[in-house]
Amino acid sequence: MTNLKVLFVASELTPIAKVGGLGDVAGALPKYLKEDVDISVVIPAYQAIKEKVEYIPNSKVKIHYIDIPEYFSKRDKIYGYTDDPVRYAHFDVEVVNKIKDGAFGKVDIVHINDYHTSWIPILIKDRNIDGIKTILTIHNLGSTYQGRYSLDLLDHLNLSQIHPSVEEDKKDGEINPLLQGILNASIISTVSPTYAKEILEKEYGGDLDYFLNQRKDDIYGILNGIDTTIFDPKTDPNIYVNYDLSDYKEKKATNKIRLIEELNLKFSSSQPLYSFIARLDAQKGVSILTESIMLTEITLLTKSLQNVRQDSINFLFLGTGDEKIASKIKEIEASTNDVKLEFTFDPVLAEKIYAASDVLIIPSKYEPCGLTQMIAMRYGTLPIVRETGGLKDSVEDQINGFVFKEFDEVELKDVILESFKIFGTSKWDEMVKNAMRKDFSWDKSSKEYVKLYKKMTGIL
Repeated sequence: MTNLKVLFVASELTPIAKVGGLGDVAGALPKYLKEDVDISVVIPAYQAIKEKVEYIPNSKVKIHYIDIPEYFSKRDKIYGYTDDPVRYAHFDVEVVNKIKDGAFGKVDIVHINDYHTSWIPILIKDRNIDGIKTILTIHNLGSTYQGRYSLDLLDHLNLSQIHPSVEEDKKDGEINPLLQGILNASIISTVSPTYAKEILEKEYGGDLDYFLNQRKDDIYGILNGIDTTIFDPKTDPNIYVNYDLSDYKEKKATNKIRLIEELNLKFSSSQPLYSFIARLDAQKGVSILTESIMLTEITLLTKSLQNVRQDSINFLFLGTGDEKIASKIKEIEASTNDVKLEFTFDPVLAEKIYAASDVLIIPSKYEPCGLTQMIAMRYGTLPIVRETGGLKDSVEDQINGFVFKEFDEVELKDVILESFKIFGTSKWDEMVKNAMRKDFSWDKSSKEYVKLYKKMTGIL
């Protein structure tokens, strides 16, 4: 272990306060980094946290909680307030105040994540705190994930100096916390090598590509991992029947039967189960998936009439989000027994679906990294993914999953049907084994972050 002291600051942390993938990263990556650096984590003290444990479970990574009651412990949700950018600006101010006061001890590097913590680099400069480097990890650059707010946001920061990045940002009448992180952090990382390149393009840059290109020499892409101690079909207590490479065929079939029974589905366990586990929003590609399902149903019906194949595909959706998208799925569901939507956020049910499914469909318009494809492969479920971001970096076409290129329902329909042709063959079995053998633990990725830490501080 080096003597580097790292403060990892995030807005959520699995399993203490989880909403999405950021929480999974914050709950897992520091545990692996602990082997090489002295690291602790800082999160807000949300009302939703029932027990403020001292360490990330199953680790020696200390958790620091910061409460500003007006913004956190007196609010019943983690996110979803119109003043979220204000809430996290106050959080950032308090983090930097505590750094300056020595509350966290010696700090060499502050590792921040997304817009919620992006004021920290400029606040460190503003408070004249020397000797601290900052790294910003961008988990999602979409326009709704940047924390844009009126100029009133600046009133909550108590900046004592004039900062060129703020003056430039003010020109459009708004302030963008993520942009401030991009312009002021020592270096920037993204959650996959491909996404690090994509964000320099206008299509993926979230209207920040001009500024990102100014920092392109300081941007690094490191593929996220998953916590393989949690996501392990051999030991997972949340699935119906545990299994590994030696008995996955029989045991996955049992998991499928049990899932069908629990959800009272009209699916046949002999038919392949294709699932979707994500937010129901445009970024996740639900629109082209629903269109492709209708095309797939027509194609399969035609084949059935020609006695080419008598069975069909079952589609199971799990997620919450856009009510219009949910209504579209429900409309399809009403016309067939082959489609079902579980409109809920349920991590335990998600693990049951991973274990029971044959295919997980991830047709994202863009995907910085994505963890679901990694979890799916761990459970022997082959992913169908669009060739973007971390999906491109983790899935090899017809090796451990299926890949399509264009964001298009016809192309998605074609790859669904291609996978359907292979289902049940020896090639399918080989692909499943390849998927289950793939190492998506944090071991490799954490070592890449340690290299960045050393580079930032001049150790390398």
